[in-house]
Amino acid sequence: MEQVSDLNLHYGAQGKFPDIRQGTFLSKIVQSIFNSYAPFLAAVETHQSQDLHTEKSLVQEFVIQNDIQLRKLLPNVRIEKEYTDNFFHTKGIPDFAFLPLEEGESLKPYFVVEAKLLPAPEASREKEYVMGKKENGGMERFKLGKHGVGLSCCGLLGFMTSHNEGYWVKRINGWILEFSKTCPEFWSEHETLKNEVGDLPVYSYAVRKNGQVMLYHFFVDISAIPYFRDALCKRCDPSERE
Repeated sequence: MEQVSDLNLHYGAQGKFPDIRQGTFLSKIVQSIFNSYAPFLAAVETHQSQDLHTEKSLVQEFVIQNDIQLRKLLPNVRIEKEYTDNFFHTKGIPDFAFLPLEEGESLKPYFVVEAKLLPAPEASREKEYVMGKKENGGMERFKLGKHGVGLSCCGLLGFMTSHNEGYWVKRINGWILEFSKTCPEFWSEHETLKNEVGDLPVYSYAVRKNGQVMLYHFFVDISAIPYFRDALCKRCDPSERE
């Protein structure tokens, strides 16, 4: 099992994203997300509650650590959890957003992020990272304009409770290719996840009726945190089975 220190934590993200110029607010926001992996895992590992496993609880702990990393790079940008869009009045509420910090003025976000557990907590929701039963899939929300209206780049955060990034990229792409055949009017092969240049982070395109938005995919391995580690031990230890 990978240790925190072995994780892919230092992408040197600035300047290595399509459509994001080095040194910009957006590049530093994305870098702050990667920089949050290790402190997030450390915080959950030592948390008073050893039962943190829901998407909502994990997002909260991630946002707390991401806020710290963001302040180191951009003290005039803040994170808003469960952001409500008062500009475009979109129906969806992304898990968190990065906003300019301005007194006496409300400004549009730079970047919004939707989070999903991998695998989904229920078998019936297996492909929810891509598409859900009630138009609540991670990528689907951006395609429908529930999230990210007015933005050219947005993000998805995948909490991996098993397997690694390569496995999930392949699995997610399989779902997208499947949907491109069963729902060709809505999905296309063009929307599969890509990681084509060295350590360039994973990205994809979400095609909308009036254009497309680029999605950056952040995958953090949480299989070693107490709840999922203990669950794995119970599955592997015959004495723990009924």
